[in-house]
Amino acid sequence: MRTLLGKTGVAVGALALMASPLLVTAPASAADAKSCSHGFSNKSSKTGRIIGDGVNVRTGPHTSCGSTGALNYDDGVYFHCWTTGTNVHGESRWWHIRVNTTNWQGWVSNYYLRAVPPTAGEKC
Repeated sequence: MRTLLGKTGVAVGALALMASPLLVTAPASAADAKSCSHGFSNKSSKTGRIIGDGVNVRTGPHTSCGSTGALNYDDGVYFHCWTTGTNVHGESRWWHIRVNTTNWQGWVSNYYLRAVPPTAGEKC
């Protein structure tokens, strides 16, 4: 009898844990799952300039992705490709860039870049 109650108690406890809302680890929606590991390739030959000060260069096309540093007004960049990401002041296009004369690369919102019209062939 004691063994049966012990096993029943363990089973009831396990069921209670499985039903607990605290164990849910999935994001609330697909929009919450923003990846900072977005692929890119060099599909553009365009160059451009930054139009802001302290503009973050990020590890992915989202404001929640880490910053590897900041650029300032008129810093030059080479464009690789673009994708959609976090909306920044009405602009959801982000460019993967390389800073002129360096190997520093990352993502910058199109909002902070001097007029860069995209083409479909430049999409990441």
